[in-house]
Amino acid sequence: MFITITSSKVNADQLQEVETFLSDFLPRFEQQPGVAAIYHYIRPDQGDEVTVVIWENQEAVKAYRESALIQEATTFEKKHNLPATREGYPLQYATRPKA
Repeated sequence: MFITITSSKVNADQLQEVETFLSDFLPRFEQQPGVAAIYHYIRPDQGDEVTVVIWENQEAVKAYRESALIQEATTFEKKHNLPATREGYPLQYATRPKA
């Protein structure tokens, strides 16, 4: 498994537009081959948002990063001057959600 972390700085004026974009984008992103789970959180008081994605393998991440879908996200970031950081790591340990 592989984990990616995308973080960006969002000011209060941008927050609603970003959330509107993500409400459309994240459900489609969830359908990307190899996505096992997506976790997204916002800290408006800190001015940041973070999306953590658990992937089945690194090849799925590579395919996504070469897809048209990621281009939507990066185009939105550029248009709204949202600096983003994307990181990826092999997942060393994971637990299963408890029922």
